Amino acid sequence: MLEQLLQPIPIEAGTTASRLELHSGIARHYPRVYGNLVRKSGGQSHTGVIIVHPMSNFLGHHLLEPFAEADLPIIGLNTRYAGYDAAIILENCLLDIAATIRWARDQLGWKKVVLCGFSGGGPLASMYQSQSEKPTIQATPAGDPPDLTQADLPRADALLLIASSRSRSHMMQSWIDPSLTDERDPDSYDPSLDMYAEDRKPPYDRAWLGEYRKAQLARLARIENWVLEELERLSRRGIRDRAFCMHRTVADPRFLDLSIDPSDREVGSIYGDPRPANEATGPMGRYSSLRSWLSVWSPTYSNGDAQKHLRNVSVPVAIVCLTADQGALPVDSEGLRDSVDPALCTFIEIKGANHYFLHQPDAGPKAVGQVKAWMQSRHLLI
Repeated sequence: MLEQLLQPIPIEAGTTASRLELHSGIARHYPRVYGNLVRKSGGQSHTGVIIVHPMSNFLGHHLLEPFAEADLPIIGLNTRYAGYDAAIILENCLLDIAATIRWARDQLGWKKVVLCGFSGGGPLASMYQSQSEKPTIQATPAGDPPDLTQADLPRADALLLIASSRSRSHMMQSWIDPSLTDERDPDSYDPSLDMYAEDRKPPYDRAWLGEYRKAQLARLARIENWVLEELERLSRRGIRDRAFCMHRTVADPRFLDLSIDPSDREVGSIYGDPRPANEATGPMGRYSSLRSWLSVWSPTYSNGDAQKHLRNVSVPVAIVCLTADQGALPVDSEGLRDSVDPALCTFIEIKGANHYFLHQPDAGPKAVGQVKAWMQSRHLLI
């Protein structure tokens, strides 16, 4: 029988204590994060897993029960930004992970901790482990605390990346719709750059695709320059930050053209049909504050690049590649693999698995079985 136990974990408040980046007074004045500990009743394992994402609610993550059934206790961790993508400061999320690792060791008696990043949590977990071993980040990209070179970031004993992207910023570089011509008007667009135009069908012309990719980077550069200018302008008026909307962010040609970075994936995106998702209110990056944008989405200033951080990691790393993933493609997993010391890296492929193991009830237990074998091979189970 499995038990699920809520873990209320005190955290360092960071910028959320005195600033208005979060609406909740409870979050500001009583800083803590929450984890769902799932384990076998009466289990004796002294090795546990913490699975995390910057903003997704992981209290009910679909891998919690498969891990626990394999006698691997696991905490599904929510950061302080759970459910609120617009305010994320990645550097603050590292304080949340640090508090949870300390909690697992001090309160739960775990002797070894495997830090797991799923999807967008992969870059965050990689960033955490890098900064726990070789801290370099002294402030957020906007110049705010925390100074991670002075923070207490206990090291995890191993790193596990499942369906991981390189970074949220890198993903946005591939996903953002370059056809938008006016950031204030979501209906303004350049038909020549519209991948969804009725007369434009996959496979896409490679010359057109090259121009499309250049235009994506150009749009992000325009947004980045505006963010920097806006922060400077507002600061002269004593205003710290401002929220804004980034329209049309689900337009990676790979969603419809399977000949680009071929894999086992089906046509579509993690949202299903990408066409309506491109215009919808929910997809990633749609809402952001200026300071959060620099931390999370900026191609120049974000600290969240997993490939960069993995080069600094000295613990065992397992990368789980889902070959039918429509979000983090196998080419992303391969790039992560190539950034790790080969002596430390184990690459695991789950053939035919999609991003959320949707309608694939055997995929989760299969992945966990291979992860457990990796943990045994690396002497992580005690």
